[in-house]
Amino acid sequence: MIKFFLGIALIGSLATAVLGYLVANQRNALRREYEKAAAQLKSVTEQAEEGKVLAAESQKKLEELRTKMAEASEKLAQAESQAGSGDSRVEEAEKRAKDAEQRAQQEKAEIDELGSKLESEKAASEAATAKVESLLKEKQALEDNLAKLTGELGRMREVAPSASRAVSMRSGIRGKVVSVNRNWNFVVLNVGEKDGLVENGLLNVYRSGQPVGKVKIVSTEANTAVADVEAGSGQGGIQPGDDVLN
Repeated sequence: MIKFFLGIALIGSLATAVLGYLVANQRNALRREYEKAAAQLKSVTEQAEEGKVLAAESQKKLEELRTKMAEASEKLAQAESQAGSGDSRVEEAEKRAKDAEQRAQQEKAEIDELGSKLESEKAASEAATAKVESLLKEKQALEDNLAKLTGELGRMREVAPSASRAVSMRSGIRGKVVSVNRNWNFVVLNVGEKDGLVENGLLNVYRSGQPVGKVKIVSTEANTAVADVEAGSGQGGIQPGDDVLN
């Protein structure tokens, strides 16, 4: 009986020892697993912290990049604006150059036109000079003719009686007094034999429709005549430009 209990006690001790060994092994295994898991957790935690730091740094770098991109975009916009302004200035400069060229062409055309006018004025001046010379020659011829008529008048007065008998002339004769010689008291008329004048013929002298005196023909040419001023002419006497008619 005692042996039975001893056997049972021995068996119990062995079982307790085996169980204790198994429990110790299991506990050690669990501890190792715990320590491994703790180490892995620590590593993961450290990696997570490092990841957070990296993430923060990445976020910071990302923000910096965004800021730089915004600045770059702003600079690009400014550059494009300046480029557009530069294009506008170039267009404005081209427009000014074109306007200047057009003005130069207009001024050249005006200069050419002035040159043409100058040539025309020069030709007109030469024509006027030629006309003046012609008029001077005509004036000289008239003066020579007047001197001739004056001489003839003087000779006629010496040989003819001062009171010659008046003769009749055809009616409708009209002319003008060209010049007046107050020393010899005679006039030169722009009408003559072709107009129907004859020596000793009488003509009435008018100014602005009012009678100013009479003249008597003393000599005639084809288109001119010399006449003595009759006594009794109006105040101021007969003047060049007065009308004569019968």
